[in-house]
Parts: sequence; C-alpha cells; structure tokens
Amino acid sequence: MNNFLDELLEAWQSQCSKSIDVNPDQLLKVARLERRVQFWVDIGIISFFFCVGVYMTWFAFRDIQKGWPWLINSASVAWVIGYMLFNRWRRRHHAAHFDEPLLAHVEWSIKDIEHQMWLDRYSPWWYILPIALGCMIPPVFLFAMNYRERPLLDSLMPLLSAEGFFAATFVFVYLVMKFGVRKANEKRRQELHSLGALRESLLNTEEPHV
Repeated sequence: MNNFLDELLEAWQSQCSKSIDVNPDQLLKVARLERRVQFWVDIGIISFFFCVGVYMTWFAFRDIQKGWPWLINSASVAWVIGYMLFNRWRRRHHAAHFDEPLLAHVEWSIKDIEHQMWLDRYSPWWYILPIALGCMIPPVFLFAMNYRERPLLDSLMPLLSAEGFFAATFVFVYLVMKFGVRKANEKRRQELHSLGALRESLLNTEEPHV
C-alpha cells in the first residue's frame, strides 16, 4: 500500500494517452487523505463513546436497583458505536483494491464521497437523536421512581433543569454539525466535479475508436 499512488499513476499513464484538465495525482491524493482523516475521526468518536458507555454501565451497576435507567444511555451509545463500525466495515468491504484499474478507484472515490454526504445529511437520526434520548430518558425514569420520596417541586426542578441542559446542548451540537457539514459539502461538490471529469476522460479513452 506504500506504492499505492505510484501504481495509480502507472495505471493512469497506461490507460490515458491525452491530457485532461484535472491532475489525477493531486486529486487522488486529496481523496485518499480525506478518507484517512475521516477514518481517524471515526476511531476517535468510537473510542470516546466506548469509554462513556463503559463508565455509564459501571455507574448503573454500582446500585442497579436505583441506577438501572442509565443503562438506556449505555444502550444508545452501543447502538451508535455499532452503526459506525458497521458502516465503516461496509465501506471498507466495497473499496477498490490497489491493483484494480484507475477507473475503479475513481468511481469508488465518487461513491464514497456521496455516501459520506448522505451520512452527514441524516446524522441527526443515527447520531444525535440516539445519544440525546439516552441522556434525556433516564432522568424521567429516575423522577418517576423517586418523586414520592420528596415534595413534587423538589423532584420536578432537577428534572426540568437536566432536561433543559441536555436539550440546549444537543441543539447546539446539531447547529454546529449542520454548519460544519455545509462547509464540508461545498468542498466535496468540487471534488465530485473533478472526479466526474476524470471518470469521463477515462471512459472516453476506453471507448473503441471507429
């Protein structure tokens, strides 16, 4: 894999005999770098949530009769981690192999960018919402379990404070992610345009001459 780009350039030189408006070397370097960055971002997020899930599970089992609602948080974290690992495995499973023609790598890069844009578009459903529910549902159960032990107002105020804090936090996270996705998609559309031009050039060179 260390000679990945050299092999791509050799394949490019063997398949294309005329110049094009895009630099395949630079274009594929950028696409590969972004996949590496996204991979390590996913690994960092998975590691963080794994630690959170382990801690919440330990916290719940310290007094399982009273702390079991926090297992909902652990389950939501496990769902997100499982989804990210499955998605990462699926993308890796369908990735083009290094010995395949350049056209296969270009087409896979296009599909990978489009898939990442699709994931970012629906991130509130598969990422933010499960974590938000895992944080906001346990306090409701704890309130229902303990409200008889204290006056209603004394039990209700901590619940409302916690729910308000979580709601504000996840709304802020959603807005920040939405802004980041919008900025990232602007660059991705430019890359898709360049990769599309490269794909068209490769397809044209593979067409039989009449």
